[in-house]
Amino acid sequence: MVKTMPIGNLGRAGLCAALLLAGCAGGKDSIDITKPVTGAEATNAERAYKRGISEKNDKNYTEATRYLEWVRTNFPYSQYSALAELALADMAYDREDFGGAATAYQDFVKSHPSHPKADYASYRVGLAYYQDKPTDFWLMPPSYEKDQTPIRSALDALQRFVISYPKSEFIPRARDLINVCRERLAAHDRYVADFYWKRNAWKGAAGRFLSLADTYGDLDGGKLRGEALWRAGEAYRNLGDKGSERKTLQRLVQEAPRNEHRAEAEARLRTLPEAAPPAAVEAKAPSQPGAGDVKPPPRSNLPEPESSTPPRPSPVPNEPQPTKPAGDAPR
Repeated sequence: MVKTMPIGNLGRAGLCAALLLAGCAGGKDSIDITKPVTGAEATNAERAYKRGISEKNDKNYTEATRYLEWVRTNFPYSQYSALAELALADMAYDREDFGGAATAYQDFVKSHPSHPKADYASYRVGLAYYQDKPTDFWLMPPSYEKDQTPIRSALDALQRFVISYPKSEFIPRARDLINVCRERLAAHDRYVADFYWKRNAWKGAAGRFLSLADTYGDLDGGKLRGEALWRAGEAYRNLGDKGSERKTLQRLVQEAPRNEHRAEAEARLRTLPEAAPPAAVEAKAPSQPGAGDVKPPPRSNLPEPESSTPPRPSPVPNEPQPTKPAGDAPR
């Protein structure tokens, strides 16, 4: 079987071109991909579609593409046109062209939102993205250190599927895969938080651990929330930010009462000063705007710069290995 690289967002035209170029995968190098369909299949959408599916099952992808594209182009109002489009997406998935498959499935859902197989195509969008995930290879860094974009795309697609097709037969599989995606993303976020921690970048570490608690705190039976809040509190303690440390430890006591650090958190809370009440502001009548009034600049919503920045995702096995900058950190 010939494998091709994902074709991204080239759409149906790029997908078909990739499938045609893989004709040698079926062992029929003499096939003329430009040759029109003839015989009974040329004037009958059902026969042409079934012939295309037969060739697809035999992994004769060039012939399969020729027949399926014939159906899609020459019988656009036939029920087999949409089925041929879906079969082309399945072919891309079978050939492990997961980027092209995800795009083709998305196009199908957009073009045929009420089709009986729209739920299948929507589910397969997420599945295709997931299959494009970073892998673990013993010569390379673990997958949780690498770019998690395919996993995030898979999670988004699967969550949209669950909302859009709540009665689909693929819901149980999608929910299982959503949990797997969230666990992988949580592992990556924990890796990033630890990266900051090891470099004494306490503010960055605290922010990452809080995000971990808020986004994935329910994982591991809720234990992840308590552990992440404790680490965030420790980071604030090392930073000397007693107000933030107090708020974080209060969250731990309230949201993770069974955490092993609860007793220590309560003891620390007794030593931390109470938050000062807000200062009273004297009421002042609004002044009329005049030439001497200056409007203060808007506050920036951008986070303060950290002392360390995350490293770039690890390169794939076939890429040249760049020299890793000293201060580089994961995203």
